[in-house]
Amino acid sequence: MDASGSARAEAVDAMFDALRRGDEAKAVGFIDRVTGAAHLGLCLLRACETGHPTCTRLLIAAHAAVDHADSNGLTPLLAACIKGDGGCVQLLLAAHAAVDQADSNGKTPLIAACLKGDGDCTQLLLAAHAVVDQADSNGITPLIFACIKGRGVCVQLLLAAHAAVDKAGSNGLTPLMQACYVGHGDCVQLLLAAHAAVDQATSDGATPLIYACIEGRRDCAQLLLTAHATVDQADRDGGTPLIYACIYDHGDCVRLLLAAHAAVDQAGRNGRTPLNHASHIGHGDIVKLLVHAGARTDLRCEARGHTAIARFLRSRGRAPATIAAVAPVSSAEHAAAERAAELAAAALLAEEEAEAAHTKKAKAKQAGASEARASVASASAAASGSAEAVDAMVDALRRGDEAKAVGFID
Repeated sequence: MDASGSARAEAVDAMFDALRRGDEAKAVGFIDRVTGAAHLGLCLLRACETGHPTCTRLLIAAHAAVDHADSNGLTPLLAACIKGDGGCVQLLLAAHAAVDQADSNGKTPLIAACLKGDGDCTQLLLAAHAVVDQADSNGITPLIFACIKGRGVCVQLLLAAHAAVDKAGSNGLTPLMQACYVGHGDCVQLLLAAHAAVDQATSDGATPLIYACIEGRRDCAQLLLTAHATVDQADRDGGTPLIYACIYDHGDCVRLLLAAHAAVDQAGRNGRTPLNHASHIGHGDIVKLLVHAGARTDLRCEARGHTAIARFLRSRGRAPATIAAVAPVSSAEHAAAERAAELAAAALLAEEEAEAAHTKKAKAKQAGASEARASVASASAAASGSAEAVDAMVDALRRGDEAKAVGFID
């Protein structure tokens, strides 16, 4: 390396060091010692990474290569969006930086801005005509990233810029599915208002409502049902939203689905109903919700090791008999199911017995009160009759009618 090259390298290193330490004034002092658009571009990249707009402006003025990328494809504009520095973004766009240039993973400046949740950067990029649906190497669009992170402001900006509301990633998940899965209700509302397909399913048949119920996102499920999501739409395995809510013990979602008239006995491909799943796992509270909603209890629980649940069902006057057993289980699974069922049934029976005892006690108390009132009334009547007899006897004696007075003695 010649002397000029060595001096330039030293100046670049010194500028990097100053920028890293946040000493923008010192960094600016090295600009005149750096020559060549590429070297200036490398300095520009570091200035944007560290968020120094003054240095960025001076490097652009010195004709730095505005789209210079490092070995990973990171450009000054992408770095500024990752940092969330609107000042640097504005300077770069004014210098005609490539608005859609992505790194080696396909991440564009717009994707970076949405991941950061920076509304100002997102707005600047969209105003510069960034491709609103350009996806990364995994097929994930800016809108999907914004929904995953719950960046409501960015979602609103993207939808206003006509982002494809139902475009799925390579995994088949749409923005609405992702928002429901992670539970960002504000994003769900925005997507539904933009007419997102409420029942669009993945290749496995999973819908937004199924994802909401798997994760117990009750608020998101409510929004979907209000938007007329199909309450019983099943996936490829026959799993309905209600089945998944029962499996994962999300009582709030179960109540919501039952209130929306979900088919309480709709079974999956393995023949198991929501009640089968809840009793098999041992979710006693869910079992009770389903039974109270009219779920069929005449199932062959004993064939799957659920003798305690069978006893519970018999206690309600229904014998488990009619439906053939499905999905044979191993002895270990049988034992686990037996124990889970025992726990669920014990809790349910204890609760029912407590309720019955409470009712019996209340009725006994009521009966006792009635009996006491009757005794008081009887005593009162007797006392009243006795008083009348005394008065009549006194009157007869006063009139000298002894024979009549004698008649009142009894």
